[in-house]
Amino acid sequence: MSNIFGLLHNGVSGLNVSQAGIDVTGHNISNANTEGYSRQKVNISTHAPHNVTPGPFGRGAKVDSVERIYDDLMASNLRQEESSLSSWEKLQTKLEQVEIHFNELESGSGLGDALKEYFNAWQDLSNTATDNSDEAMVKRYDLIEKTTTLTQKINESYDALEAIRNESDQKIKEYVSNANSIIENIASLNKEISRVESSGDNANDLRDKRELLLNDLSEIMNINTTETRTGAINVYSGGSMLVAGPEANKLYAVENNENEGHLDIYWGSGMNNEPTTNITNRITGGSLHGEIKARDTLLKKYTEDLNDLSATLISSTNRIHSTGQGLSRLQQITSANGVINPSYTFSENPGKLPFNVNEGTFRIAVYAENGDILNTYDIEVDPKKDSMNSIIRKISAADGDSGGGDIQAHIAADNSIKISTEGSKTFAFQEDTSNFLVAAGLNSFFKGTGASDIQMQDLVKNNPTYIATGKTGAEGDNQNALEIANVKFNNVFNNPNLSIDEFYSYFASKIGSDKNQIDKFVTTKEKTVEQLALKLEEVKGVSIDEEFTNLIKFQKAYEANSRYITAVDQMIDRLINGTGMVGR
Repeated sequence: MSNIFGLLHNGVSGLNVSQAGIDVTGHNISNANTEGYSRQKVNISTHAPHNVTPGPFGRGAKVDSVERIYDDLMASNLRQEESSLSSWEKLQTKLEQVEIHFNELESGSGLGDALKEYFNAWQDLSNTATDNSDEAMVKRYDLIEKTTTLTQKINESYDALEAIRNESDQKIKEYVSNANSIIENIASLNKEISRVESSGDNANDLRDKRELLLNDLSEIMNINTTETRTGAINVYSGGSMLVAGPEANKLYAVENNENEGHLDIYWGSGMNNEPTTNITNRITGGSLHGEIKARDTLLKKYTEDLNDLSATLISSTNRIHSTGQGLSRLQQITSANGVINPSYTFSENPGKLPFNVNEGTFRIAVYAENGDILNTYDIEVDPKKDSMNSIIRKISAADGDSGGGDIQAHIAADNSIKISTEGSKTFAFQEDTSNFLVAAGLNSFFKGTGASDIQMQDLVKNNPTYIATGKTGAEGDNQNALEIANVKFNNVFNNPNLSIDEFYSYFASKIGSDKNQIDKFVTTKEKTVEQLALKLEEVKGVSIDEEFTNLIKFQKAYEANSRYITAVDQMIDRLINGTGMVGR
């Protein structure tokens, strides 16, 4: 049979359990609005009974543990979705920036409108007499203005795309720095959690702090985790271990010279403190993935398309313009493009020009002062045999007098070519099946090689009489102007087979299409994250109503146990102080 002091133990254990319940309930209520907090509960069990006959007799209750209510699997799924959402949101932000620079919705503001105005200016010029009349000169100056606007918009658009790509590199540096800080903090918490739980306790609040850090890290990059028997976790990304228990490894942002100096992500052991493994392609989620994908896939493709558009515009216009004539013929001209080494053939890297040179011929026509043709000279070109130096020799020797005569050529600055004639003679270019004139930038309308440096050639910009509107310079010959105006309708792109106008429409619509698709992904991911977050909150979140109920329950239990102890105390008092008092 239970002894009277065993009865007292029952009451004291009940007080202790109720007090622990009130303590944990108060902790839950005070942290109801604490970010990342997971509600806790007291696990209560009975003490080992007093095994006697009859019996056994219970010996009250005890607190086994204070348990953190959490669903690790659901939390892991939520982190993965949040990591994916973070990636899509970064892509969305980048495309919002791109759309600002290719806004074709507001009339007159876009690059497409500038292209239209440029070709319209050539069309207007083709309908005007080839003379020095005020009307003709006004239209030549209008063409210069429209061309300048076009090249400025192309340059600005290219610079904007490059600025957004460079901004991604700055963001990548920040994310790598933040990730390293988080990794170190997780490793530190691992050490604390292992210390606490090695004694049999639960490191509930420390685990909540660690979960917050894991959430922050997953927004930066894709991660997965495994828990060790000591309560520490190992954190991986793309197979590389970022955290190994109490040890932290590092991430590094390293310039990649094969990718225009843009940053790659490297992993390095904390022991070596230096980058060892390129994990850029293993990063599949988070802000880092979004920035890398935007920089190296979407934005890079837009830049390449803009370069293709610009290079095609340059070559298509210059191919026509270079073999034409304006109101003034040439007495000397220096090519816009040179080579690294003029001794190497055009098929070798040091001898290459920005545009391809083909096997063929270009013609130089030399005119007398009165405008009559004195001679024409055909210059044969073979890119496998000829270099800038050999072309210079061929031009100089074409008239039979390599030291003078009708036409001469010399090497100029930046290994370009300078062609000149003597006295009052002039010259012009006719026919070119070699593409040498375009490649070298002779008698061209544009200079530059792509979107970054496309400009109007100084010769025609400073003197509009050199704008080659005709083929022959004869009165009424505006054939060149008309051909250039019609370039917008010609299928000058091979893949896809489009005109310049169509290619830009395709380019602009692709940006809009990519943005719409990414918007849909963001919306879908937001809903998924919201649903998973609500489900996890249902598991771990603090319900004030439920805690109030628990508070009342433990309070009443505490009062009941107190009353029980009072009753036992009275029994003990009677036993001690009342026994043996009969008859006194």
